[in-house]
Amino acid sequence: MASTNLSDTNNPNHLSAARPLPPDQISPKSVVISVFQLKYVFMRNWKVLLLLVCLGGLIGFIYDLFHKTKVTYTGTIMFNLGGSSSGGGFGGELGQLAGAFGLSSGAPDANIFVGDNFLIYAKSRPVVEKTLMQTDTINGKDTLLVNYYIRHSGIRDQEWEDNDSLRAFYFKRAKLPSEYTKTEQLVMSDIYARIEGEMAVKQPERKSSFMELSCFMENEQLAATFLTNHLKTIEQDYQKKQTKKTREMYDLLIDRVDSLQSRLTGTENKLAQYMDQNQQVVVAQGRMTENKLTRNSGFLTTLYYQALQQADNMRLSLIRETPLFTIIKPVYYPLHIDTIATAGLQIGIIVGLVLSILVIFLRETYRSVMREA
Repeated sequence: MASTNLSDTNNPNHLSAARPLPPDQISPKSVVISVFQLKYVFMRNWKVLLLLVCLGGLIGFIYDLFHKTKVTYTGTIMFNLGGSSSGGGFGGELGQLAGAFGLSSGAPDANIFVGDNFLIYAKSRPVVEKTLMQTDTINGKDTLLVNYYIRHSGIRDQEWEDNDSLRAFYFKRAKLPSEYTKTEQLVMSDIYARIEGEMAVKQPERKSSFMELSCFMENEQLAATFLTNHLKTIEQDYQKKQTKKTREMYDLLIDRVDSLQSRLTGTENKLAQYMDQNQQVVVAQGRMTENKLTRNSGFLTTLYYQALQQADNMRLSLIRETPLFTIIKPVYYPLHIDTIATAGLQIGIIVGLVLSILVIFLRETYRSVMREA
């Protein structure tokens, strides 16, 4: 008896057969058995699987029938931004004027739109709203661009589908943002949110100075018109901001020229009037008054011509600092067409398949529980 137990203990095959597998391991045999069992599960439930997949595909097909295929038109403008020569501070004629206005020569560069800042600026809401408030000739009519966008962008049939007041809304005239009513603010907010997703500004090559402005919309004429007007708005607004400091100094010089001209004219009139009334005067006091008026007239004349020269120099500086927009590739017709079809059939089949797997799992679980009970 003892020898029998000893032989059983020393039998490695017997020990390996009796030792159970750890719970975190799966034997190849159990995997093969599970795969074969799936065949029987499919044979018992193939009708459920087929029914739910067909039902999901049918619902998706009906959805596709009642929803139109979306067609968008993509337009692109490539342009180059450059041509300004501000030089980073007050240089040239600006440096000559610094002392006259009490300004130091270390003023910062007015060029704040550099790098990625311009890409963000071109899509900003204030610039987009200025574009929408432009009037353009479309199909022979002067049309406010924001109203044309409302009619042809699809926003009334999508975002405003359930709002009759917004569907019938239009702007009566071009307005500044400060003049918007509450409804107009809501309308412009919805329009900008839509345009923000339809427009892109990028740099095609990192080493190139070229910029690319593009947008996709549901109307070809709208996409082309918006791109063209938006680039004009960017150019005008960008140039205005880039030359703000120089224009302020130029306006100050023009005011100075007008003031000197007014004072010079008054002094010359007084001198002429005094000389006409006192042609025979030889009194010293009278001569002193005449000399004083003559001296003042000459001094004001010198200041006046200096101010005129400075204004001309400032005007030249303003021209040199104005950024130049050069269109490399305008909008070409026909625009690129993208067709976005609905995927209701595919989604319906996938949903039906997932739902059928869930139903089969629940049925098999219930059958297993009832069998063990």
